Amino acid sequence: MSDRRGFYLRRLHSLSGIFPIGAYLVAHIFLENSFILAGAERFALVPQFFSTFPGALLLAVEVLFIWTPLLFHSAYGFLRVGQAELENPLRNDYLGAYLYTLQRVSGVLAFFFIGYHVWSTRIQYYLGNAEISYAFMHAKMIDPLVFAAYLIGVLACVFHFTNGIWTFCITWGITVGPRAQRTLRAACLAFFAFMYGTALAILMAFRA
Repeated sequence: MSDRRGFYLRRLHSLSGIFPIGAYLVAHIFLENSFILAGAERFALVPQFFSTFPGALLLAVEVLFIWTPLLFHSAYGFLRVGQAELENPLRNDYLGAYLYTLQRVSGVLAFFFIGYHVWSTRIQYYLGNAEISYAFMHAKMIDPLVFAAYLIGVLACVFHFTNGIWTFCITWGITVGPRAQRTLRAACLAFFAFMYGTALAILMAFRA
């Protein structure tokens, strides 16, 4: 029973990292914050759009589809970090060994960054202390310490997700052979570079 429960928990943990958490990260970068790349006026359309929904409805959706899966993924992820062999778990695959370690380190960094990000943006919005506007984000990004935290935190989040696509496909038996796994790993690393490059451009746009 314990082995079976662990089997299902590992797959649920893997699935939650892709959907809904990973899907939301993609939308958050490419469908929401990317508007800033067209200027502050275009970005203003994003909070205007979300303001058309009742606050209680937005909060319920975030709690149900984002925060709850995120808390489960984080809690079980910390458990797996404690069980991980961080020295050299993949002795015949040096890149895989480094990625294995970075996946767990980035998960820890992402957890603390997301906690700070949610507290300083969404929680403050629901408490009525902040309006997520260009001016609000600009004030945060021109602070060197906050900007550095975002550079590192977003890097950790993007890497954890994109490398997690590779581990998800292995866990679920989608990529079985070594060649398929190497090909997907290269594709995930390319997607990581593209996604973080976009996120970096967004952070720089908020500083302008």
